[in-house]
Amino acid sequence: MVDAPLPGRPGRGLPDRVPCGAMLDDLLEQVADSTPPADLAHQGTCPHCRAALAELGDLWTPVRRLAAVDVTAPPTLTSTIMERVHAMAAHGWHAVLTGQPGVTRIAAWVVAVIARRAVAGVPGVGTVVGQVTPPAAALGPVTAEYPSDRPSRAQRGAAAGIGVAGRRVVVRVAVTAAAGIPLPALAEQIRRRVSAEVSTLTGLIVAAVDVEVTDLDRRQPSS
Repeated sequence: MVDAPLPGRPGRGLPDRVPCGAMLDDLLEQVADSTPPADLAHQGTCPHCRAALAELGDLWTPVRRLAAVDVTAPPTLTSTIMERVHAMAAHGWHAVLTGQPGVTRIAAWVVAVIARRAVAGVPGVGTVVGQVTPPAAALGPVTAEYPSDRPSRAQRGAAAGIGVAGRRVVVRVAVTAAAGIPLPALAEQIRRRVSAEVSTLTGLIVAAVDVEVTDLDRRQPSS
């Protein structure tokens, strides 16, 4: 259980939700306590929750490591982790890479453009329909607010199906496939291409690539 108050928690204008509206503290508690999700259907389809859970799992690894041995954790460990956790919500539509001498923020819609171009180059793909979003019922009615960097409607549309959290990204794409192409093999090629392109061009870690084949293209498969 992650109990309040801790340094770096919301209270100084920081948002406490990821872009889909899920509470960041609930996701952190799920990771820290290894508990099942309150809404399995939502988390199974939501790229924002999945990216956040992947990043939170990495952030919480030092705590698990120290808990397994008889040592005293550094006094600043928890506050440092919580600051990074809530920075994820503050930059809910951007991936964040921290290095020397500064911070690089990469917008989710930039990741979407890279992913679409990568998918379009896979032999057997007819058209890239665009990123698919989870059903409205799965997302729920909660809307997250981002006072400092809330994206425009056009930017949110361009980033649909892209979940970013810290260094992690989840990509969901929909494609048509050339007739006669084995679909499981095609989906695996798409995953490899997207993962390689996004990682190479952005330095982000691709946690998952979901592929939806929406139709068959009756034209001859590309070579």
